[in-house]
Amino acid sequence: MPLVSKTVEVDASAEAIMGIVADFEKYPEWNEEIKGCWVLARYNDGRPSQLRLDVVVQGQSGTFITAVYYPGPNQIYTVLQQGDHFAKQEQKFSVVPIGSTSLLTVDLEVETKLSIPKTMVKKAISDTLDYLADNLKTRAEQLAAK
Repeated sequence: MPLVSKTVEVDASAEAIMGIVADFEKYPEWNEEIKGCWVLARYNDGRPSQLRLDVVVQGQSGTFITAVYYPGPNQIYTVLQQGDHFAKQEQKFSVVPIGSTSLLTVDLEVETKLSIPKTMVKKAISDTLDYLADNLKTRAEQLAAK
């Protein structure tokens, strides 16, 4: 499946956006598709290295075990280790500060376990990515306004 990417300008600092992305256990507060998120393991510096996420996406519930990596100061990369619906799911959050705002890019690549036409998968992933990026933008701007 091809990589799907979305970039949005967010009226918040890169640090604030990355703080929201890295606070995995609070995802259910701003992403209604995530019903629960638990940190299963941490790196020596305390950052999460493995997560369990319980989700309901387009009416389908599932559980995912995900590895978390930090390739750069304003990047978080997650890789599916085990999941109900996907053979592969890789997601990367990147933030670039531009003055008082930031550019948030979310990249998502998945492969489904079921045989589904690629155009349908790409549309569903694109919709999910729009939802995720827009909710993250809204959350960051709400917190920045306080």
